[in-house]
Amino acid sequence: MNPTLVAVVLAIGAGAVVAVSTRDGAAAAIGLAVSLIASALLAEPLPPAGVLGVRVVAALLVATLIRSAMRTGPRQPSPLGWPSEAFLATAGAVAGLGIAVGLAAVAAAGGVPVGPGVGEPGAGGPIDGGSAALTSMAFTTAAGTSLFTLGLAAFIHGQPGARRAIGLVLVTQAVLLFRIGIAGPALELEEIARAALLVVAGATGAALARAAATSRPARVGDDEDSDTEAAPAGVGRREVVPR
Repeated sequence: MNPTLVAVVLAIGAGAVVAVSTRDGAAAAIGLAVSLIASALLAEPLPPAGVLGVRVVAALLVATLIRSAMRTGPRQPSPLGWPSEAFLATAGAVAGLGIAVGLAAVAAAGGVPVGPGVGEPGAGGPIDGGSAALTSMAFTTAAGTSLFTLGLAAFIHGQPGARRAIGLVLVTQAVLLFRIGIAGPALELEEIARAALLVVAGATGAALARAAATSRPARVGDDEDSDTEAAPAGVGRREVVPR
């Protein structure tokens, strides 16, 4: 077991829990940035400097977009609280490890070498199912299922706003981790497409959060009686003169 990968997975989960559960917009943006940057570092060995730079820049840009959208909208803390969110993240990670072990066991039973991704040749050749949980693929899949659980709960629960925007970003990052965990490392051109997809998800979530914040005051207090009472006498009113 690689302690570095374990620490990275813990950082991914902790940052995501803070992002979806805190009341402070700045803390939520920092937690999201920590989770996305840690997801960029979840690889063994680390990708080249250019690929790593693209991932980190995309993560920081997404966190900045979400933070800018939080300035105009109301705070949306988790209705469940951070202990429940942490429990969801842990359950998702355990499920991801189970999925990874099952896939690796099937691949090993068929005589397929297990490397960074299922079915990808590795330096060590075939391994047994019991040691599959120690591979980079297992940790990446576990982090993906953890983010998917948290992001899906934040996206479908609650009113439109910053919480759903964070949920959309976490679900997108989870799908990207699934791709690496199951199919192996991506090509350099694909890394650019992955970073662009993450930025588009962040920009879309930020735009939807701003739209929800802008339309919220229009719905509240949209009453004709209040407008009539606020209008000065003789303005907007027509007096009926009896004949």
